[in-house]
Amino acid sequence: MDNQLPTSEYPSLNRLDLTEQTYRILREWILKRQIKPGEKISVEAIASGLGVSRTPVVNALKLLETDGLVEIQPRRGTFATQVTARDVMELFDIRLIIEIYAAEQLFKRGDSAAFLEKASHHHDQMKAAIADNEYIDYEAFISSDRDLHTQLVEETGNHRLTHIYYDLNIHMQVARAHYLNTVENAHQAQKEHEAMINAIQESDLEGLKSALREHITNVKTRFLGLLEEHGGML
Repeated sequence: MDNQLPTSEYPSLNRLDLTEQTYRILREWILKRQIKPGEKISVEAIASGLGVSRTPVVNALKLLETDGLVEIQPRRGTFATQVTARDVMELFDIRLIIEIYAAEQLFKRGDSAAFLEKASHHHDQMKAAIADNEYIDYEAFISSDRDLHTQLVEETGNHRLTHIYYDLNIHMQVARAHYLNTVENAHQAQKEHEAMINAIQESDLEGLKSALREHITNVKTRFLGLLEEHGGML
C-alpha cells in the first residue's frame, strides 16, 4: 500500500499560487515604478483590486521585504523601498567586485570564446536599441545590458555567486526605474561596452578589468548625480 501523508500535511496549492501571482504583480509594479518609492502600500486596496483576500497580499509583501523591495514598519504600514546615495554606492561597489572576479575567472577558465558567442546576441540588441547616439528603446537597451553582464558572472560557474548577483540585480532594477535615459549618454554607454568586448576579443584581461571599472564607476557617478538632484533619495 502506498504511503500517504495526513491531509493536514498537504499545502494549499491555490493559496500558494495566489501568493506567487500577487508577489509577481506587485514586484512588477514596483520595478516599473507604478508603485513609487516611499509610497504606502494598502493591503486592503491591493486585495480588493486583485479580487483576493488579505492573506496572499500579506504573504507577497513579506516576500518582497526579503527581496528588499518593500519595508514593513510595525504600526505604520508597508512602504516601497526608497533608494539612497548609500544604497547606490554599496550596490555598485559590490557589482564591481563581482564582475572583476568574473573577468579574472573568464580568462583563467579559458571561456572567452564561449562567452563572446553567448554575449553577441545581447550586444547586438544593445546596438539595435540606439540610433544616432540616442536611445530608441531604452528598456530594451537596459535589459540587454543586464543580460550581458549577468552572462559574464554566469561564466564563473559559481552558482552561489550568480545567485547573489541575481539578487543584486533586483535592487539595481529599482534604481534603474528612476534612471532617466536623459542622464546617460547613449554614445558613451555604447563605447564602454565596446571596450569590454574588444578587450575580451584581444585576450586582454587588464583591459577588460579597466573597461569594467570605467563603465561601472561612470554609471554609479550618474546615479549619484541624479540622487543629488532629488535631494539624496529616490
